Amino acid sequence: MKRLYYLTKNVESTEQVADDLHRAGITDWHFHVISKDEAGLQKHRIHLAAPWHRFDIVHCGERGALLGAGLGFLIGMFAALTTPVGDLFGLWFVPLPTGLCGFFGAWVGGLVGLSHENYKITRFHDAIEAGEYVLMVDIHPA
Repeated sequence: MKRLYYLTKNVESTEQVADDLHRAGITDWHFHVISKDEAGLQKHRIHLAAPWHRFDIVHCGERGALLGAGLGFLIGMFAALTTPVGDLFGLWFVPLPTGLCGFFGAWVGGLVGLSHENYKITRFHDAIEAGEYVLMVDIHPA
């Protein structure tokens, strides 16, 4: 899938573009709109963007998972090689802290992502703050 971004100035032109997309066979699940005026979008029955489109939940969650898993791996290796845990379990112990720290890192990263705008729409930040509408359309490259 390829994502195209369009800016519109008002809800009426956004509704017209949405109608044109529906006539072209693009369903609501393949286009999303980001705006400060979410109530206006709902009133006009225009498909709102999901939180993971607006915020950096996924991106920060992935980064947190990688950092957490890396730290967990180091903790697991240290514990397996230097403590009595290593005598009992050996290297079989390493996946446990790696997985636990990875999941914890993903959770913390997702929470951090809730406080950041999605990195893919930061270029439209000023336009959104000025009251414009960003349409994200997912299409097949062909």
